[in-house]
Amino acid sequence: MVGKALSNGNRLELLELLEFLAQGERSVEALAKVSGLSVANTSRHVQQLRQAGLIQGRKEGLKVFYRVSGDDVVGLLDALRHAVSYT
Repeated sequence: MVGKALSNGNRLELLELLEFLAQGERSVEALAKVSGLSVANTSRHVQQLRQAGLIQGRKEGLKVFYRVSGDDVVGLLDALRHAVSYT
């Protein structure tokens, strides 16, 4: 499931945005705005990332705020960046 979640460039970008914005959580609407994706498309990608355990959500009222699940996901992103720099 993690491999499938990481196989899409938009999902990788959303993960990197959440990592970069790690000082706080972001809603789907905020992620859509910074990524340039539609809210509906962003929501679908976020659900796949969440199902894979790469991000976590916290509900506040009607909104859900997302963040990277933990340091292991940050390490995975670093390893991917490192591996890509060798190609």
